[in-house]
Amino acid sequence: MNKMLIDIINDALSGKKESLLMRLRIMVKKLQKDSPQLAESLETLIINNQGIGGERAQFLKPKISPVDADSRLNLLVETYPVQINVEPIWSEETYQQLNRFVAEWHKKELLYKEGLNPSISLLMAGPPGVGKTLAAKWLASKLDMPLLTLDLASVMSSFLGKTGNNIKAVLNYASTFPCVLLLDEFDAIAKKRDDASDVGELKRLVTVLLQAIDDWPSTSVLIAATNHAELLDPAVWRRFDRVTRFEYPSQKLIEKYLISKDISVSLANYISIRLDKMSYSVLEKAINQAKRNSILERIPLSAALIDELLSSDSLENVVKVMSNEKISQRKIAKDLCIPRSRIRLILNDEDCNAE
Repeated sequence: MNKMLIDIINDALSGKKESLLMRLRIMVKKLQKDSPQLAESLETLIINNQGIGGERAQFLKPKISPVDADSRLNLLVETYPVQINVEPIWSEETYQQLNRFVAEWHKKELLYKEGLNPSISLLMAGPPGVGKTLAAKWLASKLDMPLLTLDLASVMSSFLGKTGNNIKAVLNYASTFPCVLLLDEFDAIAKKRDDASDVGELKRLVTVLLQAIDDWPSTSVLIAATNHAELLDPAVWRRFDRVTRFEYPSQKLIEKYLISKDISVSLANYISIRLDKMSYSVLEKAINQAKRNSILERIPLSAALIDELLSSDSLENVVKVMSNEKISQRKIAKDLCIPRSRIRLILNDEDCNAE
């Protein structure tokens, strides 16, 4: 206990707030048996000084957001409150990991009592367009915190020293108040340091990032997202409390996504089982293009959608497959938004060709 008291005093004199709070929580746990009243008073003091006790995140927010010294462009895109207008469609495993992250923050007092902190950093890896950025928005919304997104186009510079200063400014700013900081395209600034083509300045930039992750305050969340996990420096993986991998949606998730876009169940099923490794962003673009084609060319949306997503297929083939699956002509007409007369014509032509 004497050594712990010395360490606590040293942290207090050195201004190491996070270390100080952690040691105090451990002391509370040790005192609960012999001095419960003292432990309770100390625990109340700790919770009141967390700076994140459920209150809204805008307090303590600095007035000036960091900008590039030369261009004066903002280095961050700031959003608060964060609103999610679509229901995310992720795998059960991804949902579980993200919900656990949120639960740690919502029930952080339980963790504090055991001398633990909620997870404060998350690395998301996976192909583009599968929901990583949406996950960051979803987390910020659930935690009721501002979302700060690093604008790499503004931060990156041909002068690497300047890039390092920009990133330091962003990290310093985001660490001063409760928020969710998203470092998108993380591989652009956290590359392997054994790359012979990189100059020393870029390697020093990675070192700066690693130190920033280590020193990240428990009052905020740091999220990094990458489409190229293989490019990350090995030391990066060890720095994050949690790692969540995003994959291309499965056939069932693609079907669910199409149905959420008001596409009939039967057509969504037909399309989904014929797609492989397609992201949500590509699906979204294809659906929007199909809607434009449907309007301008005066063709059924089902035909336009099949043309966009299954270029080697046709509406006629879909009708035949659905008919072979014993789906009634009335339902086929309703699901594909085409008149029954056309369905009969397609099926009659098939019968004639068979003869």
